[in-house]
Amino acid sequence: YGSRTMDHTIPKYRIPDNEMPAQTAYQLIHDELMLDGNARLNLATFVTTWMEPEAEKLMAETFDKNMIDKDEYPQTAEIETRCVNMLVRLFNGHPDEHPVGVSAIGSSEAVMLAGMALKWNWRKRREKAGASAATPNLVMGRSVQVVWEKFCRYWEVEPRYIPMHEDRYTLKKLLKKS
Repeated sequence: YGSRTMDHTIPKYRIPDNEMPAQTAYQLIHDELMLDGNARLNLATFVTTWMEPEAEKLMAETFDKNMIDKDEYPQTAEIETRCVNMLVRLFNGHPDEHPVGVSAIGSSEAVMLAGMALKWNWRKRREKAGASAATPNLVMGRSVQVVWEKFCRYWEVEPRYIPMHEDRYTLKKLLKKS
């Protein structure tokens, strides 16, 4: 990468022997990330890739917080708790419940956490019923987001797919029949 202050090559897979100007380091990574394309044009994701400038500003203002350290950042933890409560109510949770939840960096991490909760609850129900908890499975439509397939592979859950049909786009009709 060229600049007047750089008189050496930059190794790809190890820390360089010499320092480089911050602007050069930024430009190097910035240019490489441009090869990934424009996030606003990403049709392979199911999340919004654009946000208001105020949301970006809040994110930048909190980069230095260790979100997992609830004792050090109690107000951040309080906001997280409020968000969990909002989501519980959005999905018809009882207003008197004291829901438990966590934040995640992205939707894939959230799916992994949700999947683990499903697996652990399934295991508890099976053990309580005296049934084997050795081979969990997850029934999904063929249109399922790819992260659920990854969850099954990573956490040893057998995926069971329901095919899509022209008159059926959800599992709801299928489950009512059985």
